Amino acid sequence: MDFVKLALESSGFKELNPLQKLALKKGLLKGKNLVVFAPTASGKTLIAEIAALKTILEKKLKVIYLTPLVALASEKYEDFKKKYSKLGIKVAISVGQFDSADPWLKNYDWIVVTNEKMESLIRHRAEWINDIGLVVADEVHLLNDPSRGPTLEVLLTLLKKIVPKAQFLLLSATISNANEIAEWMNANVVYSEWRPVKLYRGVLYGNKVRIHGFKEKIKLRKDLESIEAIIEWVLKKRKQALIFVSTRKKSESLAERISKFVSNFIGRADKEFLKKIAEEIENVLEVPTRQCKREAKIVKRGVAFHHAGLLFKQKRTIEENFRRGLIRVIVATPTLCYGLNLPSFLVLVKDTKRYYPGIGYVYLPVLEVQQMEGRAGRPAYDEFGISLLYAKSEEEADLLEQNYIFGKPERIRSKLSVEPILRSTTLALISIDFCNSIKALFEFFSKTFFAFQFGDIYLIEEKIREIIKQLLDWGFVEKKNSKLYATRIGRRVSELYLDPLTAHKFILGLKNCLKVKPTPFTFLHLISFCREMRPLPTLRSGEYYEYSELVEKRREEFAVEIPEEWEDEYEDFLMSVKNAKILESWIEEMTEDELLSNFGITPGELWSKLQISDWLLYSLHELALLLRMKKLLKEIKKVRVRVHYGVREELLPLVKLEGVGRVRARKLFNSGIKTISDLRKIPLLSLERIVGPKIARKLKQQVEKEVKEVQKTLMGP
Repeated sequence: MDFVKLALESSGFKELNPLQKLALKKGLLKGKNLVVFAPTASGKTLIAEIAALKTILEKKLKVIYLTPLVALASEKYEDFKKKYSKLGIKVAISVGQFDSADPWLKNYDWIVVTNEKMESLIRHRAEWINDIGLVVADEVHLLNDPSRGPTLEVLLTLLKKIVPKAQFLLLSATISNANEIAEWMNANVVYSEWRPVKLYRGVLYGNKVRIHGFKEKIKLRKDLESIEAIIEWVLKKRKQALIFVSTRKKSESLAERISKFVSNFIGRADKEFLKKIAEEIENVLEVPTRQCKREAKIVKRGVAFHHAGLLFKQKRTIEENFRRGLIRVIVATPTLCYGLNLPSFLVLVKDTKRYYPGIGYVYLPVLEVQQMEGRAGRPAYDEFGISLLYAKSEEEADLLEQNYIFGKPERIRSKLSVEPILRSTTLALISIDFCNSIKALFEFFSKTFFAFQFGDIYLIEEKIREIIKQLLDWGFVEKKNSKLYATRIGRRVSELYLDPLTAHKFILGLKNCLKVKPTPFTFLHLISFCREMRPLPTLRSGEYYEYSELVEKRREEFAVEIPEEWEDEYEDFLMSVKNAKILESWIEEMTEDELLSNFGITPGELWSKLQISDWLLYSLHELALLLRMKKLLKEIKKVRVRVHYGVREELLPLVKLEGVGRVRARKLFNSGIKTISDLRKIPLLSLERIVGPKIARKLKQQVEKEVKEVQKTLMGP
């Protein structure tokens, strides 16, 4: 079977490009491990697709496609499914929900999965893992990232051990130590600077543009701000632009500023479409926030801001309509620079510095800036692309050129010595019976990129010894005849994907809950007081004293030890209290807009915290169950449901009905409909006056269905 031809036809290409031909020469179809380092949009994914087709159709084995982000996983899943389902290949996606082995995945051939989810599947001993024939790791330069890198490094080390005969493909943007990573993976390097769409790089300062190798003279209007002037040049070419800034606040203010200018380039027909898109973005929530309204107002003018404070649906809508050409300009934070395929002819990196507390502003790494620049000029959209670095003066423009245009990307360095990762990995290795002694643990870590890069692991050996002592003290591990075994609770902690230190704090907190009468705030603070909930909301002016007073007033509700005011950790403790207060306000039915006004938390941030809270409350419940703390189980479960719906306890019977959110549930309750029985009794016309005809009929159907099911059960077969 000609897998190359199959992949090309499915993607709509006629022939392989130079990078893909090089991959074939390096042993792509001979099962060789490859590390592919090439610019963005150079066709790296098609290399993986060719190998995937051979693995699935000829070898009858599974393909795992690893990504660092859920958004990127979703995009790849949709793309692979669209292309290859017609060949009978079953494509699946698995993200989130860490406490599951996802046995249903055994029926699928091609599995797109986030790095964390894949590690969790290994911890749950998913049976189908041994059927993996190809592992593709996307965005592998993130090994250098302190938060994401260690998980990827451990995962690759694990998979090399578990499926040693599998082929490994690592995909990355260009980095300076490609050979080092390839040697660690026992792989051939596929390196190319080829790009299907020529990228011209330069600087923008004042109203002047300096682009290397670009022959066209760009004359910008002197009466406009430099950003508006370059945007005008792009729009006159009927093209689109992507602007990167350092903060959410900057993305919103700049998007609003340029939207007034961009609006002049939008035709009447497109304005009608943009109006509908804006309405969709504004009404994602039951009650729109001022951020939703602000985004909608800007989108009507053909511009959007894009950052982590937006909800997933809003981000997807913006991305889709940027691809359709309706949204002309996106102003984004750097989170948008990973993987997503967006048709930006011009990329402007407005901010090349990032602020670090206690340090000040620091220039961004070359690799990160190159990732942003790589968004410019995409195949199927442009003949060439332009990336510009924004400078305030000619002197700064010279400096940016030297740093980023002529500078080399940094070496990728292992970040595995981070203690929480070492703790979690050590317990996981013992739990899955992968390592049952200190010697075996040292042997595993000696196969990591960290060990390869530094020559040995003496830097982390002492940390591992200390971690084993902690795990023994906490009761997560026991020693028998010099062998290490995970206890029942230790295995559960590993399966729940918790940092063992967090689990230890949870257990101590649960024991303290038995001594007092816990409130919902008690549990909400307990989950706020752990690493997994970070970053915590910062304290604004005056809030230090506000939350200090709250601590004194509610001292009896805390299940953890309260530090003294003069201790270093006191401010961190107050931030955890603020986090708990945000969650408590949510379950007391404060709206998203009120939360934004009172706490400065955006809907996107809130959604993220609610997702994490659900996982942590579930974990708390599972630990209480294992420890036989029956007295607490009902209360924890109730808080978890309230967090899920954002309601007071009295609304729980109503909010579980389909079509009833927190707003409608409150409306029903205030109208005297407090139970399912009340819903059953109220006439349809009366119900329609409260929630409208469509929802009223839907609710009546649900209630009638429930009655019939109960009657059927009582009557028997």
